[in-house]
Amino acid sequence: MVDKVNDNGNEVLRGAAELDSGGVKYNIRTLSSGNTSAESVNSSTNPLGIGETFTGTGELNGFSQVGVALKTDAKGTLFFDFSPDGTNWDSTYPVGGFIIDDGVTEFHTAVKLGRYFRVRLVNDGTAQTYLRLNTYYGENFVPSIAPLNQSLGIDQDATVSRPNDFTDEVVLGRRAGVTHFAKFGYRSGLTAANGEETIWSSTGNFVPMTSAETFTITYTQATDGLGTTGALALYIQYIDANGLDAIAVHTLSNTGSDVTAFTGLGINRVAVSSVGAATFNTNAISFTATTAGTIQAGIPATLSVTQQAIYHTDSNSDAIAKYLWFNINKISGGGSPRVTVKGYIYNRQFGIRFEVFRETIDTGVENTVSINEPVGFKLSPTDVLYFTADTNTNDTAVGVRFSLLEYKRN
Repeated sequence: MVDKVNDNGNEVLRGAAELDSGGVKYNIRTLSSGNTSAESVNSSTNPLGIGETFTGTGELNGFSQVGVALKTDAKGTLFFDFSPDGTNWDSTYPVGGFIIDDGVTEFHTAVKLGRYFRVRLVNDGTAQTYLRLNTYYGENFVPSIAPLNQSLGIDQDATVSRPNDFTDEVVLGRRAGVTHFAKFGYRSGLTAANGEETIWSSTGNFVPMTSAETFTITYTQATDGLGTTGALALYIQYIDANGLDAIAVHTLSNTGSDVTAFTGLGINRVAVSSVGAATFNTNAISFTATTAGTIQAGIPATLSVTQQAIYHTDSNSDAIAKYLWFNINKISGGGSPRVTVKGYIYNRQFGIRFEVFRETIDTGVENTVSINEPVGFKLSPTDVLYFTADTNTNDTAVGVRFSLLEYKRN
């Protein structure tokens, strides 16, 4: 018989009636949030002998969660078995079972969904003198909790979470709307007479673009380009005509001078994306604004990627820079250069340049500076950040590295 019970206004079919089909027990009930039921076919008080196993009967009901409480005086292993059809027990949780210690009350829960369930207990220790194994079904079981001073078993029920580092997740592309950029560049052969010189591998100084135009790519066609063993194609990260981050792939021809199919306002990075047997670009590759003729980027010979301490901020983004590192050395000859490194921001929207960083290094005392900005240095939309170096000694070399995160506004 099925008993109809009124439970706070909810009519609930409880308890008694079961259908037996092929050895599988079907409990007839409707559900009401918070109801639980202890089932005899997956519960037992009969002690197990050494090596014996209690295997419950497959049950199918409407509850989505199952819990098992267990106490015995012998060690064992507890398994939750699940089946889609009551015949094929495809899933066991946990795979290696819950370790049962003698004399300790164990309580474990699992999500059952609409699957058949049976409990399985293997006695791994001495013969039991008592066994109290009870299975419960219900909805909205509270996850098991423990006092802070309680020792936890390695198979204690737990809410699964994955520790993560925000910056790592950004680098791995797991955070929408945030991108990372690590910039690196160097300038060798600095001379005292030239004053401030842009820290990049190209010659001359960086001039920010004020209007969008194509880029002219210059290379040595005998060693790089179509049919050579050097660079064959380039991956270009640039700022497009609307001031937004963009990516293009350019396949080099065999003329030594190509013009891009796109227009832009600046280049953040270019890397060799396809190469011949040489495995790198054999000679230097330069990028100039086609109309203005100003250098915008360059890949040194054999390095396969641009080397420039320059970053263009997307017009729909803000960026936060927290790390800056630079190193200064004398390439040849004696002496200890004294070098002033400056950082500038040119804002394309307003056409204004700001000095935002200055550090003078006496290499006779130190030659490396590393700065971790605790609150970060903010770059606004359309900001272009770049660095220069001014030495008092010829043949000075400067290397710079900085990193930032860029956040889309919408």
